[in-house]
Amino acid sequence: MAIMNTSSHIPHVAIIGGGFSGAALAWHLTHHSNRPKRITVFEPRPFLGAGLAYGATDPQHRVNVPATRMSIDTQQPDDFINWIKQTNALANDPAAYRPDGSVFPARSVFGRYIADRLAPLLHTGQVIHLRQQVASVYKRANEGWVITDGQGRAISADIVVIATSHPAPQPPKLLQDAYLGSAHRPVLVTNPWQPNAFDGIGASDRVLIVGTGLSMADAVVALTAHGHTGRITAISRRGQRSRGHTASSVSPVGQFISPPSRTALQLLRRIRYELAANPHLPWQALFDRIREQAPAIWAALSLAERKRLIRHVRPFWDTHRFRIAPQVEEVLHTRERAGTLEVLAGRLTDVQIERGRFVITIRRGTTTVQHEAYDAIITTTGPAHDAIIHTVPFIHQLAAAGLVEMDATDLGLHVDAIGRACVGSRHENTLFVAGPLARGQFGELMGLPEVTRYAEKLAVTLGALLASFPSLHHSEQEWAAT
Repeated sequence: MAIMNTSSHIPHVAIIGGGFSGAALAWHLTHHSNRPKRITVFEPRPFLGAGLAYGATDPQHRVNVPATRMSIDTQQPDDFINWIKQTNALANDPAAYRPDGSVFPARSVFGRYIADRLAPLLHTGQVIHLRQQVASVYKRANEGWVITDGQGRAISADIVVIATSHPAPQPPKLLQDAYLGSAHRPVLVTNPWQPNAFDGIGASDRVLIVGTGLSMADAVVALTAHGHTGRITAISRRGQRSRGHTASSVSPVGQFISPPSRTALQLLRRIRYELAANPHLPWQALFDRIREQAPAIWAALSLAERKRLIRHVRPFWDTHRFRIAPQVEEVLHTRERAGTLEVLAGRLTDVQIERGRFVITIRRGTTTVQHEAYDAIITTTGPAHDAIIHTVPFIHQLAAAGLVEMDATDLGLHVDAIGRACVGSRHENTLFVAGPLARGQFGELMGLPEVTRYAEKLAVTLGALLASFPSLHHSEQEWAAT
């Protein structure tokens, strides 16, 4: 195996994952830490910043908030919209502009913006982009790290940051078992983000979507754009689909942290009280304030109450918090009015495959049971938060070595208050977690503004850690056979 040793008088930070979380952290590290350092980002994709969310190639997949609320830097909130104007990025997408002046570009446009912001850092060598998948990470006796890629090459690092995305949705086991056990398989789409994922679905096919959140909305819009006119049924346990934005902008309203709510029930009652006390205000104004105060709300709850909140309130929170772009909502409304889209509360209780079609049993409530046949099924149940250790090899290896573990909420990896990986009460001084995988500790780390703020905070933490490193250890960067 070849190993690349990096001179320790220039401390080396290795970021695993170059989606928005990893790219934003790299950007902030170069802008807010004066200590000389090397930053390497492991990302197989050709550009940094796109990742799963903003690497979407379908132009129907739009950002979920106005472009004016998206930026790599919270100190420059207009950076993205100004970049759009300067580069004329939406010249071929007039539908991105709404009558009220808001702008909802395709997600790939935001990915290009992040790549553009990272480009100067790559050109000057302040950030190195290695287009490699990480195969393993192990800790050396001298507290340093060695990261190995799929080709057997290894690079040493002083600090490692895990910035990988969540695993793709996992199909229900009974669905997967029926599918794998059949010789005449209908269309099953388990990763709707893959290019050409829906090519096997005919225009008039009847489609079942398992999950009713943002990904369901994306799937319906993509199918519609490709000429699908057949019936679509979307199911989830609560039957809640993502909501839209107000017709015009609103300011956040409400107070949810003074005094703090100590139980999920107290918080729910408080939200209901605020809604009743402000009947003329759009509910979005209250939820925007909850989003602002979410870290403090989450921090005030015990582990038991956090779990209770996840179990009982999360489906309602997700569909109100994660809103769909107006263009997407219009497509959903059109299909609902035409009778070609229905959203139901229910769960799969049986799956059979007969004559090349899925025959599904759906239980609704305690008594109603439906038996329906579908030509295709799409799973959009959201990221498999609790599968990260078992599905990502290098994280599985770190867990086996006792260096990482799941957070008790099963929302991601266990980290402490500054983002260090933990196992029990013990933390790793030079192993950090960036992005949504840290949400078990911080509560709300799925939206871009929250991820940006966390990247800024983590960059400050890493900057202080880098300042504590000794000024000289090894010779300059070299390759050596081991």
